[in-house]
Amino acid sequence: MTPPTSSATDAPARGERSGFALIEVMLALVLIALVAALALPKARPNDGTAALRAKAYETAALLRADRDAARRLQREVASVVDFDRRRVASGLQSQSVFFPGGVSLRLKADMFPGFRFFPDGRSSGGELMLAAGPRGLVLRVDRLTSAVEIRQGSPR
Repeated sequence: MTPPTSSATDAPARGERSGFALIEVMLALVLIALVAALALPKARPNDGTAALRAKAYETAALLRADRDAARRLQREVASVVDFDRRRVASGLQSQSVFFPGGVSLRLKADMFPGFRFFPDGRSSGGELMLAAGPRGLVLRVDRLTSAVEIRQGSPR
């Protein structure tokens, strides 16, 4: 029996290495980036429950800041719900919370398109309902204590 021999064509030539060339690696990275660029906008991260909850917490923080400013400055401060611009605007600062088109807003308040906070700690009270599809949250401002709370709510 003769042992197997290797031919000169099976072995890599002197100075050659096996592996990937830089151009092949770059081409693979470009393809991955292209697939990611096409697929990620479909995920729509601004439409989820977490995004709705984040907007609710951001709005509650704005309302609490206006409530605290009314007591600190000893004057009335009003937070306005602007349905045309889809935002809740602070009555004291230039801060606003903007809502994306997929979020519906509904306000239950007395005679004022928002919430008024008074120096003695009271407020006009009311509820702001936020809904995105089947999910809904309610921001409630207590009339006597001006407490701002977020609750699960129905989008209807």
